[in-house]
Amino acid sequence: MKHRRAALALWVATVAYWPLQVLVASSWSVPYSIRDNVISDLGAVTCEKACSPDHALMNATFVGVGAATALGAVILGRQAARSVTRWGYGLVAASGVATIVVGFIPLDTIPVAHALAAQIHFGLQVAGMIVLAIEYTGSLFWWTTVCAAVSVVGGIAFVSPGHWGLGAGYSERLALDTLNVWTIGAALLLARAPAVRR
Repeated sequence: MKHRRAALALWVATVAYWPLQVLVASSWSVPYSIRDNVISDLGAVTCEKACSPDHALMNATFVGVGAATALGAVILGRQAARSVTRWGYGLVAASGVATIVVGFIPLDTIPVAHALAAQIHFGLQVAGMIVLAIEYTGSLFWWTTVCAAVSVVGGIAFVSPGHWGLGAGYSERLALDTLNVWTIGAALLLARAPAVRR
């Protein structure tokens, strides 16, 4: 039970991701645009396409959120009674590792590797959420299903011409930030009851 509480606390702690984004964005001399700038611009270490004075804090945030997501998923997976549930948490844990890679490889250093890590994070967590939605019951099932659907829609918008009018920033946040919203909400729901099929 103690380990379970620790796992849920790790997931809830990832809420720091957003105030830290705001803090990093506030250091920009040219205003950061939530609509037009992608999240990774906040971690840019050069001033070629984006100039982010507090890039080290943003990249450390990516690493921290990824580590908290991965470790929480590993703990929850180890306590799961069903192998399918463990697989679901395993996919979420792997997506957290990919987020750590995103923090260690800023967008403007090795763009292809950074983008690949972000895509792997997206794909693995959505896959993990789909597996867990099958395993969850009640509110957790609906929460996971809705978050996965919103994330997929955001991902499609992000890669579509014109981003459906949302801009690169908003569409990317629908795709990626929804995943973090899910872990926080899932942790709060899991704290109330296991809500997993036995």
